[in-house]
Amino acid sequence: MNYYEHHIGDYAEATAHLTFIEDATYSRLIRKYYATEKPLPIDVKLVQRLINARSKEEKNAVVSILNEFFTLTEDGWRQERCDHEIARFKDKQLKARRSAEGRWQSFPTNESQPQITPNNGCVRNAIALRTQCSPDTKHQSPVTNLHTPDKQNNGGEKEKISQGPPTLADDEKIFQERIEKYKSFAAMISKEGRATAVDDYRIRDIVNLGVTDAEVAEAIATAKETRMKVSNPTPINAGYVLAILKGARKKAEAASADEDTWWKTNEGIDAKGRELGMRAEGAESYETFKTRIFAELHKRKERAETTEKPNAN
Repeated sequence: MNYYEHHIGDYAEATAHLTFIEDATYSRLIRKYYATEKPLPIDVKLVQRLINARSKEEKNAVVSILNEFFTLTEDGWRQERCDHEIARFKDKQLKARRSAEGRWQSFPTNESQPQITPNNGCVRNAIALRTQCSPDTKHQSPVTNLHTPDKQNNGGEKEKISQGPPTLADDEKIFQERIEKYKSFAAMISKEGRATAVDDYRIRDIVNLGVTDAEVAEAIATAKETRMKVSNPTPINAGYVLAILKGARKKAEAASADEDTWWKTNEGIDAKGRELGMRAEGAESYETFKTRIFAELHKRKERAETTEKPNAN
């Protein structure tokens, strides 16, 4: 990814408590995440090297930021918002490619139309536009990136409505129902807090969660109550409501999911260590011990995959 949206208000609200170095560290980690389009390495020392954290204060900042804003998994340190944006980018990329392929398939090839061949500088490319290869437009500047937004959105400009509501819905009824949800949720938040546009990307994310009006109303009430308890006069916004809804969804999924969650408690970490024949070293913290366990699990998984591969000879 060469581009990602940076919403100043949301970022400022989530990072207001960070020191100058911690804020810079978080920004570097996010940029590295988007650039590689994958989780950060499990090994904290490798993460520190990736963003050139050299001093003790910088290295400590990496540890603090990882533990606060990232989740350690067997794949590495994951960041939910980054994963969401990467998935959204790849989805747009796929849709653009399919659209281009559709244009090529519908392009006329009878004798009355000029043929597109390698001789005129073009080949059948699924990510090319017809106008780029048409003999009539060969002097025009080619479109080199189909996925670069028309204008960067850094918080001061709303997303276009075309990026919010679904564009591939064949069923008009479903499409209209989603539009109504956009309007309803935006109106509910605007009434109780900060004015929110229907095409706000966070309203789209709330709709995509599949929540009901009652769930949104409850999240709004929770947000207002939380602000009142800490005497925070800031009006609630769509981002805050979205965060509460995601948190509630996570709790519900955790309650119903039947999965191994050993890393969530100290007792679970100790038990997993004993299972692998590992013990904490001296005054090693549970966070560090947990990181070593994940690293060991990753190594064992790689060894198992290597063993299972057939011999090429």
